[in-house]
Amino acid sequence: MARIEFKGVSKTYPDGTRAIVDLDLVVEDGELLCLLGPSGCGKSSTIRVLAGLETFSDGMILADNNRIDHLPPQARDCAMIFENYALYPHLTAFENIAMPLRARRLPASEIKARVTKIAGILRMEHLMGRRPSRLSGGEKQRVGIGRALVREPAMFLMDEPLGHLEAYLRVELRAEIRKLQERLGITTIYVTHDQEEAAAIADRIVVMSAGRLQQVGSFLDLFDRPVNRFVAEFVGEPPMVFLPVERTNADSIAVKGVRIPISEPLRAALRATQDRELILGIRPNDFSLGPPVRDHLNGTVTLVQPQGDHAIVAVSTPAGPATAIVPSDRRPAPGATVGLTFAGERLHLFDSAARALNKGEGGG
Repeated sequence: MARIEFKGVSKTYPDGTRAIVDLDLVVEDGELLCLLGPSGCGKSSTIRVLAGLETFSDGMILADNNRIDHLPPQARDCAMIFENYALYPHLTAFENIAMPLRARRLPASEIKARVTKIAGILRMEHLMGRRPSRLSGGEKQRVGIGRALVREPAMFLMDEPLGHLEAYLRVELRAEIRKLQERLGITTIYVTHDQEEAAAIADRIVVMSAGRLQQVGSFLDLFDRPVNRFVAEFVGEPPMVFLPVERTNADSIAVKGVRIPISEPLRAALRATQDRELILGIRPNDFSLGPPVRDHLNGTVTLVQPQGDHAIVAVSTPAGPATAIVPSDRRPAPGATVGLTFAGERLHLFDSAARALNKGEGGG
């Protein structure tokens, strides 16, 4: 397999758009790494320059400590899967999978053995004689995965491979992709905008925005210890709530005059900065709702969304909108006035440059 390294890689399009900005990133041998971010953040451009499908402006790309950015795509030993299946409609599933091997002019016996092996791994032996018109969306994507795997590449690059499948198929196929990658040990970079998908399959997740790497880590690292406001807002559903705060002294804060208890690590981080334009971040499941109380942050319930055993509650407060997750049997009615309390040990603070004050402290 391969250890991939991006060193100072940048890509700027002719119109001036900076798709990738000074990317330093290592993908370990046999790792499944997800590139996560909104449309236009540079994640697809990153794997396209790795595959050699696009050039880049600065930097270098290495595989096992050898530069590969000067090599043509066919010499980089990587296989790609896109959201579009790109199957040949007149060929059977068997022949679609066999195409890369036929292009190499391998013996027919070896082609048959390798395609049969891949069909077994993907549990699709019974589909080998069918053409794409007789396959479901999930079956077509399995054929696409099989066609990439049959090459036995050193790198596996997947660009939104499950994007337009039905929800239940996405859940099923992402589990299969994870099991398959663990079994084969192929270094894999997986591009997605879906944080649930990234959390389900990745060893590590890279969050990108505007071409820049924001943070790398496990899903829990990103959720509990975001390094900036972008990561805090992008990772987690419903998104983190942000409220402006006032500093009441060197190590305490208030929201609209209501003192907010915070943890000792967060107080220490507060003492270390003179910044006064701070923003408080609270995950919706770190709020508690109760009767309105004097000297607490109170608000009016504007929307209640039952979600089974819990409900998502939108609250309008003097400091701004807030969202809380509460047990369904304790959800308030729309229009009710409620008091909000905070889990002090789980709060986040961001400075005027949107950087987390409490990064690395377990979320605060």
